[in-house]
Amino acid sequence: MVYPKTGSVIVKDGREMTYTHIQANQTPSRSVCFFFPGASYSFDRPYLYYSTMLFLSKQIDLVHVHAVYGKDIPDFETSSFAKRSAWISEDMQTAVSQVLDQQEYERVFFLGKSLGTVPIVCSLLKEPHFSRSSAILLTPLLREDLVVADLLALEQNVFLVSGTADPHYHQPTLERIITSKPNIHQYLPQNAKHSLDIGLQVDLSLQVLQSIMDELGCFLDKSLDI
Repeated sequence: MVYPKTGSVIVKDGREMTYTHIQANQTPSRSVCFFFPGASYSFDRPYLYYSTMLFLSKQIDLVHVHAVYGKDIPDFETSSFAKRSAWISEDMQTAVSQVLDQQEYERVFFLGKSLGTVPIVCSLLKEPHFSRSSAILLTPLLREDLVVADLLALEQNVFLVSGTADPHYHQPTLERIITSKPNIHQYLPQNAKHSLDIGLQVDLSLQVLQSIMDELGCFLDKSLDI
C-alpha cells in the first residue's frame, strides 16, 4: 500500500503546477526521489511507471511533478534552449523547495526523462544542498551544448540511459564521459529509440525495459549504501 497526497505550487508565470507526493509507508521514508517527466512522456508511460514501482519497493518516497510545457505556454516553444532551460529549472526548484520545506529527508534523488533531465543537470545538482544527491537521466538531451557542459561538471553519482537510435544520442559526449567521469554510469541499449523501444519489436523492447530496471535497481542499492 502507498500513501499519495497532492499539492501545488505557483510558478513564475502565474501558472499552478501540481505534484503528487507518494509515501512508501504511513510514515515518511529517509529518502525521496523527485520525478520530472518529458514533454510528451507522462507518468503512466512504461519507464516512469516501473521506475515508480522500483523506488517504492526500496522504501523511497516519491514526488511526481506534473510539469507541462509546450504550445499551451506562450513563448515557450519559440524561446532559445537556454531560456527554456532556465524557465523549467526555476519551476522545478520551486516545487522541490516547497516539498522539502514541508518534509525533511536525509537523501534526495532526482529522476528525469528527456526534457525533464534539464533542470536536474543544469540547476538542481549545482546546489550545495544536493551535493550528495544521486540522479537518473533517462534519454538526456546530449546534443545540447548547455546540457553537456553542465553534465561533465557534475561530481554526484549519475545513472545515464541513452539508446543508440535516439536522435539525442551523441557518441563523442559519451566517450568523454567514459574517459573522464567515473561517477556517471552509462547504459546504452543498442537500437533503442528516444522512447527506449526497439521499433515495433515487443519482445526486444520489453527486454530493454527489464535490463534498464535491473541496472537502475543496482544503482539505487549502491547509492543507498553510500
